[in-house]
Amino acid sequence: MVNQGEKAPNFTLPDTDRKPRSLNEFLKPNGATLLTFFPGAFTTVCTREMCTLRDNMQDLNKINAQVVGISVNDPFTNKAFAQNNNLNFPILSDYNREVVKLYNVYHENFGNLKGYTAAKRSVFILDHNGVVVYKWVSDDPSKEPNYEELKKAAAKTT
Repeated sequence: MVNQGEKAPNFTLPDTDRKPRSLNEFLKPNGATLLTFFPGAFTTVCTREMCTLRDNMQDLNKINAQVVGISVNDPFTNKAFAQNNNLNFPILSDYNREVVKLYNVYHENFGNLKGYTAAKRSVFILDHNGVVVYKWVSDDPSKEPNYEELKKAAAKTT
C-alpha cells in the first residue's frame, strides 16, 4: 500500500509505442505528477475520465503538472484508446499487473470475470521528489475523482 507522505515506488512500464517508461522520468521539478490508474480503455467512465483530464491539461500545465494514465490493457489497445480520444499525455500498460499490485489499487475477478484483474480507479499526486501528496482510490469503478480537488492538490506542489 502506498500512502500519502510516502515516496512512490519507481516502476517501468511500456507506453503506447511499447517504449519502456519509468516513473522517475515523469517527475517534474517544481511541479506535480498525477498517476491516474483506470480500469479499462474504451469503457464509458474511463473514457470520460481520461477525456476530462485531457480537457484540463491547459489548467494543469499552468501549474506545471503532468498526467500519466495507467491501465492493465496491452500497449496496442492503449494506443488505439489514446489516438481515438486525442489524449495528450502518456498512457502506460501494466499488462503484468505488477504496478497495480505494488500500489495496491486492483480489483480481482473484475466484472465477475474469474481471474481477471483490473486497476481500481485511483489518482496519486506526486511532488518533484516522488512523494505522494494526495491519494484518491475508489472501490467503485463507476465513480470519478473530483477534478477540481485534483487541480488544487497539484497546485500545492509548486
